[in-house]
Amino acid sequence: MILADKIIDLRKKNGFSQEELAEKMNVSRQSVSKWESAQSVPDLNKIIMLSEIFGVSTDYLLKDSIDSPDLTVREDSGEELRKVSMEEANEFLSENGKNAGRLALGTMICILAVIPMLMLGALSETVDKGFLGGIGIAVMLCIIAPAVGIFIRTGSAMEKFGYLEKEAIDTAYGIDGMVKERKAQFKPAYDRSMTVGVILCIVGAAVMMTAGVLSENIDLPEAMVGAAGVSIMLALIAVGVFLIIKASTVMGGYNRLLEEGDYSREKKQERSSGLDLVGIYWIVLTAAFLAVSFLTKAWNYTWIIFAVGGVLTPVVSAISNALKGRKKQ
Repeated sequence: MILADKIIDLRKKNGFSQEELAEKMNVSRQSVSKWESAQSVPDLNKIIMLSEIFGVSTDYLLKDSIDSPDLTVREDSGEELRKVSMEEANEFLSENGKNAGRLALGTMICILAVIPMLMLGALSETVDKGFLGGIGIAVMLCIIAPAVGIFIRTGSAMEKFGYLEKEAIDTAYGIDGMVKERKAQFKPAYDRSMTVGVILCIVGAAVMMTAGVLSENIDLPEAMVGAAGVSIMLALIAVGVFLIIKASTVMGGYNRLLEEGDYSREKKQERSSGLDLVGIYWIVLTAAFLAVSFLTKAWNYTWIIFAVGGVLTPVVSAISNALKGRKKQ
């Protein structure tokens, strides 16, 4: 085992992220990343520091022929690390890549399903035929049905990999390097998808706001203009969300195996606490949006609920993190 892989192995077995190890070594995270990818080699002083931090000899770090010592994992919970083989890692990445598109498609279908309900509901007000609103809801449910099937299939396929979200893992030799390489290759496509997706969501909101202004200044039924504006907004958002979810799911797969970002060991411990205040917040917010929208039929204005909700999300997240921290204490 070369030095780069030994650093990765020891860092993970001791439960350190790259940032935490860099802080202990008084270097940048980029330096640790270069050591682990064999792009550079730490100097002798850094080798000595690594041996002290990890509790191994400098000979073990410098000599490729020395086998890995029997290390114990320094986990507060005393849990053993879940071993992940190269075969498991490749199977997970393959399945995750397939399901990324399916999950994104199912979400897009759910968003688009609202459009016929909105248009038929607005038309029912214009022609005074209330049954059209009921037909719109029926059409929406029929469109959502296959999306639900997609979600069930996706969840079933990924169920066996659930431990990657909840448990600390120890990847086999070569996995970290392989995943980092594939992640680096995917990064440009990820950035493009996220950028285009966000732009489409912003443009969609702009279209809806424009429709709200036009509804008061043109000789057309306000309900129809408002519904058309919201429908165009939803169509643009649906495409944007498709791009964002697909890219995020693929990138999330790499981060799960590397235990980075939202899948670091600290984040896993937070999720295992059972307190998901942000998730509850968005469920309540969505329910409030639908309730107010159906009761007032002011679809061209009720979108503001989501706008305000998005702005307040960081506040809810901060409260959630504070409560989790208090619970740990």
